[in-house]
Amino acid sequence: MTGLKLRFIKPCRETDSSPDLTVSRVIENKNRNTETALFLDLNILIRMEDVILKGGDPVELGLMSLVNFLNQCPPESVSLVPGLALTEVHPKFKKQCYELFEVFLSIFCPQMIDHPTATRNSEVEVEPTRKREFHELPIGEQYLHSISFYSLIQIHIINSRHSNCSGLEKFNHYMDAVCKNIDILSAVEAEIAKYCFCTHKDIYSENLNEKIQAIKENFLDRHSNPEKHLANIFNGVQDLKYGKSALKFSEEIFYGKNQETWVVTLDSKLYWLSESIHHYPQQGEPDSKFFCIVRDRDQDNCDYWRSVDDALYKRLEARTQQGKSSMPLTDRHMKDLLNTLTRKGFDDFYEEFGT
Repeated sequence: MTGLKLRFIKPCRETDSSPDLTVSRVIENKNRNTETALFLDLNILIRMEDVILKGGDPVELGLMSLVNFLNQCPPESVSLVPGLALTEVHPKFKKQCYELFEVFLSIFCPQMIDHPTATRNSEVEVEPTRKREFHELPIGEQYLHSISFYSLIQIHIINSRHSNCSGLEKFNHYMDAVCKNIDILSAVEAEIAKYCFCTHKDIYSENLNEKIQAIKENFLDRHSNPEKHLANIFNGVQDLKYGKSALKFSEEIFYGKNQETWVVTLDSKLYWLSESIHHYPQQGEPDSKFFCIVRDRDQDNCDYWRSVDDALYKRLEARTQQGKSSMPLTDRHMKDLLNTLTRKGFDDFYEEFGT
């Protein structure tokens, strides 16, 4: 489970694992007026920079799978979406990052052309020289991140405050906190909590232990400096935006074409998380509504995994009976969520980890 390996993730699917993204699938999509949209994660752009600026080997960096795939696809059948990754880049280097992305494509995928909606910064536009704080982000981005940010903050607080509790007890504390304070129990963040509260066990396979450790290192990354600690949590939040954005635009009409959306990543943690939980399509419903949890043999035979899964299902069933499972999020709800995050969420964080 080491090394750089390119992954194509389909967040909404009917299969346990992401299906193979093949050239024939792209051609079939094109024939039915569907565009195959690939959301690139930041690791892809960083490796492209390494190739152009440092002379890195695109094979060793895991990029040739993407290059070969793109070069076999028909013209104007695939849309590359680097915008989400660029939001993670320090503003001082954003323009350079995008230009190197274009240079890489011009060398390795010269047949790729800009999407009709592609935009660029003006040559005379002044780029900010510092990374914006969360409260300086556009309000829409703050709304987008509020549920995940609050949920991941609670995972850190509970893991610290209840360090002597069992994993199941921590998970129940987590569900109590998010249900009480934001009245939302998001399945993806709950899945992350299960991994973060799980402990390494010799009876687990090497594959499962490495998966647990990698997800914990990514989403439980701490720092002695509280502000840097909080920034680490927000980095985890941004990891989740790729799948959520792909779900949002899945099967949507964009610029006259239906969209089939995928996440392209070199980050194994995103892939493993998507293998543990994914969404599935339901006629007439948004692709983000229904989810499916997938367990391997180790997890099926483990008391911890059975207990936390049962606890989640029981809590979700109780919320459904209370009429809370299908409540739409209005602008007022999003504003309330943001207020809870920036007031109670951040206050609770600094109370636990210092100022």
